[in-house]
Amino acid sequence: MDIQVKKLELIEWIAQISDVNIISKMDKIRRTYLTMSDENIKPMSVADFYASIERAEEDIRSGRIYTQEEVENL
Repeated sequence: MDIQVKKLELIEWIAQISDVNIISKMDKIRRTYLTMSDENIKPMSVADFYASIERAEEDIRSGRIYTQEEVENL
């Protein structure tokens, strides 16, 4: 399917949505996309990857965790 056709279908679908929650979630996705750029996205080294895992495990041990519902409501 042509990308332009797909975009128009999405625009038509979005124009018909009246659910504020759906619109809000779509806006969060849009804002996230707009803040991303090639400059902000850099490959992670293996050392950084393991350090990230260690920080996550420390967060779990310390009780610094959130449920999926809590994250979605932020």
